[in-house]
Amino acid sequence: MINHEFTITGSSTAFFRLAMHLRAQGHEIQILPINPADDPMRARYVEQGIAINETADLTAFDLAIANTICSAGPVIRIAPHLPTIWFINEAEVALRILLENTALLQAFALPAAIIYNMPFQHDVFRSFTYQLDPGKFHTASFGVDIDPVLIARDKVPAKVRATRVVQVGTIERRKRPGDFVRAVARSGLDIEAIICGKFIEMDEEAQRLVQDNPQTYRLLEGLSDGEVLAWVESADMFCLASDSETQSLSAYEAALLSKPMILSDLPCYRDVFVHGRNCLMFPPRHVDLLALSMTMYAGNPSLREEMGRNARQTAARYSNAAFFARFDAIMTSVVGRP
Repeated sequence: MINHEFTITGSSTAFFRLAMHLRAQGHEIQILPINPADDPMRARYVEQGIAINETADLTAFDLAIANTICSAGPVIRIAPHLPTIWFINEAEVALRILLENTALLQAFALPAAIIYNMPFQHDVFRSFTYQLDPGKFHTASFGVDIDPVLIARDKVPAKVRATRVVQVGTIERRKRPGDFVRAVARSGLDIEAIICGKFIEMDEEAQRLVQDNPQTYRLLEGLSDGEVLAWVESADMFCLASDSETQSLSAYEAALLSKPMILSDLPCYRDVFVHGRNCLMFPPRHVDLLALSMTMYAGNPSLREEMGRNARQTAARYSNAAFFARFDAIMTSVVGRP
């Protein structure tokens, strides 16, 4: 299993869960990391006794499974010699990488199977794949299950303001944390705004708002999965202001916790999360409409209950069992046996 990195992201978390499933099925697993840095996900593999090596003798394996667009290089080197399944978990981000490194485009032709998270990704990469066998391209949405025992409620203090809103995701440009911060400021609400995620970058205006209003904003890094879930469970509303996503696991987790969600209107949510049916949506980067959505929820408890209930019913369709069954079927088609 070719792992892109050991940081905690949705794709790295789902890849770890897949490794646990495959081992439970009796398969022998080895992790080949692209970035071997000692980040938190490495410890999870070590705790489970899964081997991590920086080189591999391909003749010792029956199958390679590569994760994310970042593994395009290893796919090109490995797929001609070993049946390979390539997960592509990105959309616009992957396009930029491919167009800046056009030699990577040959990676689409080499794997036995390519798996996208969501249907819209087939269209994103169509210009690179239209001449290839359509039977090698699949959709397998990641599963999202929550074990209530893992929710670390004792780690989360009671809210001190009238409304608590939580965003979960790496604090970087694609997640638009600055838009979230500005929307909170413009909403005029008595609000407590929490962002759970590793800090990489945020624009200066938003950073000043955070620094000048510590009673309103909290940026929380290095939390366990249980702590993140507890913060989301404690919220009056969940927000994800991203301008690019494929399948945001944090949104599905919030939905499973019956949280009323505010999501940017992106192709990845098409036919899953729908404005007015199971969430509220706003155009990406439109801070004023994001602020207005917060205000609508804050003043309407019945709307929050309705959207949260409907979101849970939707997210329940995306279970780990469903994902594993789909992956097992694809793997069987590639290796030719159960």
